[in-house]
Amino acid sequence: MKSEKSAKRILNSEVARLVYAGVFLVVVAYFMTIFQQLSDKRWLGSDTKNPLRDLGFEAFPFLSTYSVADALVLSLLGITLVGLTIASRRIPKIIILWRRLFWLTGLLYFYRSFTIITTTLPPTKECVPIVANSFREMMVIGTYMIVGVDKACTDNIYSGHTMILTSCVIMWNVYTRIKWFKIYATLHALAGLYAIIASRLHFTVDVLLSLFITYGMYSIYFALVRAAILERYQGAIGNVESERDNRYQSIAYTPHILNRHLVRVVSWMDGLDLRCEARANEMVLPTTTTISQVRVNLIFDIPNRSFFTCLLIQFS
Repeated sequence: MKSEKSAKRILNSEVARLVYAGVFLVVVAYFMTIFQQLSDKRWLGSDTKNPLRDLGFEAFPFLSTYSVADALVLSLLGITLVGLTIASRRIPKIIILWRRLFWLTGLLYFYRSFTIITTTLPPTKECVPIVANSFREMMVIGTYMIVGVDKACTDNIYSGHTMILTSCVIMWNVYTRIKWFKIYATLHALAGLYAIIASRLHFTVDVLLSLFITYGMYSIYFALVRAAILERYQGAIGNVESERDNRYQSIAYTPHILNRHLVRVVSWMDGLDLRCEARANEMVLPTTTTISQVRVNLIFDIPNRSFFTCLLIQFS
């Protein structure tokens, strides 16, 4: 019995969920490369061979190589991962950082797989696709695509390069208060966006859609993290956002809260349940605490300490 309990505890630990997130990202990456290759194959049988007219291509001077855009994307990604890992300091926070990155990147790539295959745009410039004759060859080519050795021709909507740049800027804004790091990340990302369009790596519409979709995905995820924390307090969401509260509904008019069913999913993905359960009985909650360098006097009755524990953890 003890061995079974310990095995379950290990499989449901913070590290295990980090592994699950990493496996999810790898599986989705291969899934996306298969769709990229299928899109290239569809394009070979189409009549649209020339690049579409693009305002960004007309406005920006032509940059003859992809290497500048690739270097800007990879350098900002490396700086972000190393910098935020060091800034996190403690192992639990590092695990949270990387797990969130894996989940969110995997979700964005999963959605991108379908936008690539549903509408096949012609390449931005002359390109010869690599065609596989078997599933095994597709997986081999997919591996080369993941490591950056090979590129798909119709890998357009939406831009994966822009997705990485946007994710890095968002992460600096979420995980650090030092404004100069945020400014640097933004300027670095803007240079990368310029290089992506100038080198004809992506159409301008690919970049614009990627900016919006990436920001939207991160916003939804962190909104659900906040909702999951609130749900730990008995009836917090139900009392505040009650469909039976006429005063509230007369202002908000939201009888059914959007995405509430995803709260438990994100709570598991983020490991909130593990952190709350582990620390709820360890912390002695202060009557005065500092949040974001502002002294806030808390006067409350606490029916469920885990809610306030989780809230403090998020701002610690």
